[in-house]
Amino acid sequence: DFEGEPAGRSTERCRPQPAVRDVAGMLRSFDYAARTHRPWNPAWAERCRAAYCDGYAEAGGDDPREDPELLRAYETDKAVYEVVYEARHRPDWLPVPMAAIERLAALD
Repeated sequence: DFEGEPAGRSTERCRPQPAVRDVAGMLRSFDYAARTHRPWNPAWAERCRAAYCDGYAEAGGDDPREDPELLRAYETDKAVYEVVYEARHRPDWLPVPMAAIERLAALD
């Protein structure tokens, strides 16, 4: 979601955001990709998240996992947004963000 919330005003969408916000959005995408395969394999999504963060850290020098609370906050924010979206438009997909919220809430 590099351009920001589509329903927001363009001036708000163009404001710089922390890079970790976009990282969190990408991490959320792996859960959706994992859910398209049957049976669902959450370990695949976890490996993708780890590989993405490894590559991000190697290429950019900053590992988004170094501030796990911030990364978790942005990922949770995205998952909550997804719950509202899915409830309104694709109720069959609600388990995807709900599973993420459960996973993120259980992290220490």
